[in-house]
Amino acid sequence: MAVLNLENTHRLEGNYPLFLGQECGLHDSINVSYPKLFQLYKQLKAQDWSEDEVDLSQTRLDLENCSNNQYDIMVKTLAWQWELDSAASRAIAPLLAPFVSNSEYWTGISYISQNEVLHALTYSEIVRQCVKNPEDVFNEIINNENITGRSTQIALVFNELQQAGAKLILGILDRDSDEAKEIVIKAILALYCLEQLQFMSSFACTFALAEQDLFLGSAKLVQKIMLDEKNHAAYGKETLRILAADKRFSGVYNKLVKEWFPTLFAECVGQEHLWGDYIFSEGRSILGLTPTILKEWANYQATTIADNVGIEFEHKLYENPLPWMDYWLDIDKTQVANQETDNTNYLLNLVINDLTDEDLDF
Repeated sequence: MAVLNLENTHRLEGNYPLFLGQECGLHDSINVSYPKLFQLYKQLKAQDWSEDEVDLSQTRLDLENCSNNQYDIMVKTLAWQWELDSAASRAIAPLLAPFVSNSEYWTGISYISQNEVLHALTYSEIVRQCVKNPEDVFNEIINNENITGRSTQIALVFNELQQAGAKLILGILDRDSDEAKEIVIKAILALYCLEQLQFMSSFACTFALAEQDLFLGSAKLVQKIMLDEKNHAAYGKETLRILAADKRFSGVYNKLVKEWFPTLFAECVGQEHLWGDYIFSEGRSILGLTPTILKEWANYQATTIADNVGIEFEHKLYENPLPWMDYWLDIDKTQVANQETDNTNYLLNLVINDLTDEDLDF
């Protein structure tokens, strides 16, 4: 494969396919094939933030003084999120790279990967600053099969993507083969499940504790992460819409959605239900949240996937079982005084200088 294919002629054809077209040439923002993907990238870029912009001193005190029950739920939730974001930060763009043939898609997916680095770094910083013995969290991740097994099926898909990408680079896998199309579509479907279902599902415990005025500093950082993940999920939804409409991919896409994806989807939902049972086992509890409600929250997220992809789901739920999550999902509903707490409600690059050389009379 060429790192820079100057013989790429897609611009002359008026379309750069997302995947498995000609190897990428010049990064092209002149001939844009999918403007919505670029718009989502710009939105995510405007949301940029830093892992150290919130004071975590109260979260540290809360973790030192809370009940064992609250501490255990917080640590287990952080452990899973830290593990998955660490994997996502190193897997998404690098593993998809051999398949990508579109500039705006690469712009977005590479930024999403960098965004996942920020998320992983943020969880690491929360642990570093707030957990008295960070080794406890490392051990929780390494030794707890309920954490390592929560996204097993998605991990298997990305392992397959890694192997196929190597074959593609070496010329062993034909770029125009149904096999190549199949693995990249599987990866996008799996990534959509991770971001729309498993990540969004995981945030409920964090904010249920924050509703009790616990760990508010870390909750404000996790809120920023959650808003990023909403953007990632929208990016995945739009990518799948494009693939479904692309004549080169639609046949393989429709077959996978009919024959393969329902099994992966059911396994992901099942893993979230198992997590709901686990996080409330061994005497753990959260005021206002139960295993049943947490499973319904997972079903609520899964319904979005089922409807967008077009598959059956027996547990469809259209009414939000956690209405207070709407408060956390809309950062504009959080009004704070800057002298009292850190303000995380902002977007970058929204001010435009349109004054040219005009002098203002003050």
